[in-house]
Amino acid sequence: MQILDFLHSQIECKFGNTSFQVWAIKPKDKHPKLIYRKGENEFLIPPSLLEKQNNKYVVDHQTQKTFLYFLYPEDFEVRVSLIHENVAFQNDELESLYFLFSHSFTQEMIIKKEAELESLVESIRSITSALDLDELLRKIMKNALAVIPGADAGYLQLYDADSGLLIPKAAVGFNEFIQSFKVKVGESITGKVFKEGKPKIILSKEEIYREMSDLSDENLHYIHAAEEITEIIQKEALISVPVSMGENKIGVMTVNHRDNELELTEQDLNLLQGYASQVAIAIQNAQQYTEIKTRLEEVTQLSEELRERNQFLLKRNEIHDTLTKISLQNKGVETILFEITKIMDRPGYFFDYLEQECYPKKTNLPFPFSYDEISTIFSKRRKPVYVDIVTPQNQTSFYLYPIFSGMVFIGCFINSLMKPLSELDHITLEQSGSIMALELVKKQSITDVYYKKTHEFFNELLQNKDQDFLMAKGTELGLDLSSFLSTALFEITSFQDLQKLGANIHRLASKIKKVMGNDDILLFGFHNKVTILISMKDPSSMLGIITKLKSILTEWDNWDGPPLRLGVGSLFHGIGHISRSYEEAIQSLKYLASRNQKGMMRYEDIGINRLFLNQEPHEIQRFLDETLSPLWTDKNKTNDNELEKTLFTYVALNKSAIETAKQLHIHINTLYHRIKKIEEILGLDFNDPSDFLKIQLACHLRSTFSPFSSV
Repeated sequence: MQILDFLHSQIECKFGNTSFQVWAIKPKDKHPKLIYRKGENEFLIPPSLLEKQNNKYVVDHQTQKTFLYFLYPEDFEVRVSLIHENVAFQNDELESLYFLFSHSFTQEMIIKKEAELESLVESIRSITSALDLDELLRKIMKNALAVIPGADAGYLQLYDADSGLLIPKAAVGFNEFIQSFKVKVGESITGKVFKEGKPKIILSKEEIYREMSDLSDENLHYIHAAEEITEIIQKEALISVPVSMGENKIGVMTVNHRDNELELTEQDLNLLQGYASQVAIAIQNAQQYTEIKTRLEEVTQLSEELRERNQFLLKRNEIHDTLTKISLQNKGVETILFEITKIMDRPGYFFDYLEQECYPKKTNLPFPFSYDEISTIFSKRRKPVYVDIVTPQNQTSFYLYPIFSGMVFIGCFINSLMKPLSELDHITLEQSGSIMALELVKKQSITDVYYKKTHEFFNELLQNKDQDFLMAKGTELGLDLSSFLSTALFEITSFQDLQKLGANIHRLASKIKKVMGNDDILLFGFHNKVTILISMKDPSSMLGIITKLKSILTEWDNWDGPPLRLGVGSLFHGIGHISRSYEEAIQSLKYLASRNQKGMMRYEDIGINRLFLNQEPHEIQRFLDETLSPLWTDKNKTNDNELEKTLFTYVALNKSAIETAKQLHIHINTLYHRIKKIEEILGLDFNDPSDFLKIQLACHLRSTFSPFSSV
């Protein structure tokens, strides 16, 4: 009040009781505010100066009033309205008033700077206390508007090295379209600020649009769509400052002035630039914190996974030890399966593919799959499979886990999916598979040892050197060697992999045992053959045996097994004829091979062809060439070689001319003519018994043993 008292005394001294009013305009204020008045006159607001001069004070005399203007930095003004037109002041008086009024300016500046500093400190404290990057970015722009009161909107763009674009990360006063406003380095205002690393303040709408002239149509659309304003703004301004750490450029922060009464100033530019420096530090800290937090979370997750994996490994070892102990105790497949179902706490089955056995054997529930179905499922598949069985009543789901020995499928776990399989269940099946594979291979090895001993005993039977010993040993094996005996030989004719061949021989032997049932047999597999010595008290039982052997062949074909032949020797009485029956079985297989056929052949059904079984193929071919080749020359060939066809038909019908002509659909005279021609070509007389026997034999061998390339 000392200033006002001085002013009052000065005016009273010069002009008596002249009324006056003191007005002040603070920075960023558009209208002056009355701070003192003398007299009851109406408010007399000093008009704004049309052009501010460099003078510290201005005196403006008007009709019945005088205005004093005291001009200070940062647009601070003190205006005095005197209700007198002739008030005059000397320069020293004006200098004194200017100096006294500057005290108010200084106080105002202190208050303003304290407010700015408090706002800046609070904003910095707020952003530096935030370590979460997303939360920090939201606070940065909110606090930026608090630091710059003249701004009513703004956004922060960070540089993305991968795309080379400045990407909006936070915004105030803009809608979601601001997220699509992505500028290149050097493009528009923010792109230039980032590239040059220098701040910009633009105080007119026209200059803003000039600076944005190189903005792409797409970005121009997005920045307009992002502005949350519905009316046309006549005056716009903005400040854009780089955000960087030393030489490391991070991004750009921009604040906009649209409808705020306060103006943006150079002081705001400096203030925002200082704030941006702290923003860069806060962003870098938050990024480092986020990175450390992410890595810590990854390490924590990895540690948890390792802990869980360690638990699973311990459980895996426990399961392996339990099952291995059972296997070493020779408790068998069923005991192993029982332990597996107990560990998994769910119903389970196991199918032994080689032995064709289903486990558990004693159960009230039917086995869910047939042999053929499992064989089909894993004929070309090595991985586990989910299978649904759908009936009119319900649907049941199963998980089939196959077991292989090398490339050979040997068995399968079948688990009910009444509840989903856990990771522990999968580990259990994995461990169980290896243990069960060892168990089955062990069984197969034991079977191989048995087959080897049985093979040795069978060779002793073939030699028949000590009948009493052989008879006694046969009795031990449940075989009556004093009864009627027959030998059968199964032969797998095509194979490439010896391991698969061994598996197929075991599978075939197992099938034979099941089909033969209670019959007295001695059976063993060796290489690609399964040998059976069959004992029976009544020769009439042989018909039933043959039926069973045929059923084995049929089922084998239905299972899509490798080609199979069966040779059966004759039935003889007593141990002394086993070697003969065995030789006949071999000859029967040889006969099938000579015809390139699979299936069964009994030696007694070979008939006259027995005479030629031991003949070399090339000798038979030579005989056919010598006998029939004159009919095969190009000179004697017609369509389908009618002479050869006529000859074969004539011989097959036992020289019946009428029947032959009828079957060939020719006149009988034509037949006589052809027969005469054939006799001339072959140099034979069909009325000569010796010549006709020769041609009969040639025709028989031609139809029976050709083609010889297959022998």
